[in-house]
Amino acid sequence: MDASTARAVLHYVLAGGCRIAVTGTAALDPSRGELVLLPAAARHRISPLPGLRGVSPPPPPPPPSTAAGGTGPADPADPLGPAVGIAVLDGPGGPVRLLSLRTGYDPRAVRPLVAGLPRAVLLERRRVEAAPLLRDTLRLLAEPGRRPGPGDLLLVLRAFEAALALAAGPRPPGAAHPHPGIGRTVAAIETRYAEPWTVDTLAREAGMSRSSFTAAFREAVGTSPARHLTARRIREAARLLAETGLPQSAVPARVGYRSRVGFHLAFRTAYGTTPGEYRAAAPRRA
Repeated sequence: MDASTARAVLHYVLAGGCRIAVTGTAALDPSRGELVLLPAAARHRISPLPGLRGVSPPPPPPPPSTAAGGTGPADPADPLGPAVGIAVLDGPGGPVRLLSLRTGYDPRAVRPLVAGLPRAVLLERRRVEAAPLLRDTLRLLAEPGRRPGPGDLLLVLRAFEAALALAAGPRPPGAAHPHPGIGRTVAAIETRYAEPWTVDTLAREAGMSRSSFTAAFREAVGTSPARHLTARRIREAARLLAETGLPQSAVPARVGYRSRVGFHLAFRTAYGTTPGEYRAAAPRRA
């Protein structure tokens, strides 16, 4: 696999409970309302209950092309299977239903988040329910009778990003995390990008001095805090322009820009086009 691309899988339990046995780590036993995130799409098998024959999920899609340091959705022409699927397993306690999601992404955009995670992460129901973006996206994708559409790739990407930020958030006492302050800061940028961040306030979020924070951030992420924040804001701006009817004039403030001129310059630098031209081309991209 190219070092600039990666794959991820998510399994959300809609009914019942199951065992997800992951190669190289302990098995997980999620139940209804819980989510299992495999940030590197590790090989795994799913069984209704321990001891029963499991099934290997379909392979994830090939990695995507990316832009502006964003995670980037997978290729819609992926021949290996859909980004969204519902699996039903027969178990002694009743059928087990799973919403399975697959996406490709650019690991450079989320390196410190992924670096501290195990091969498989179980997000408890209470944590999923407390994250509105993740919860509502999962519910939308799992709606009965819902037909696949061109927006599925972006919805799955949003679910992955939200789950990743949640998984990399505060951990139980004693849980290790390389660069814990950097991971906390990247999670803040991922979910609170519209706040008036500066390098100083980001350093305080990490609990580090400005100089130590800047050096550690660049080592972990591969770019400066300011560039990473800009990439996240512009990625969200592109999503708003392509997926919503929000007035174009309102987009800069929504993603944390006070200056429209500064926003336009940053957007053109990232995408090679103006926000207006990007929005006009969005239906053709979809």
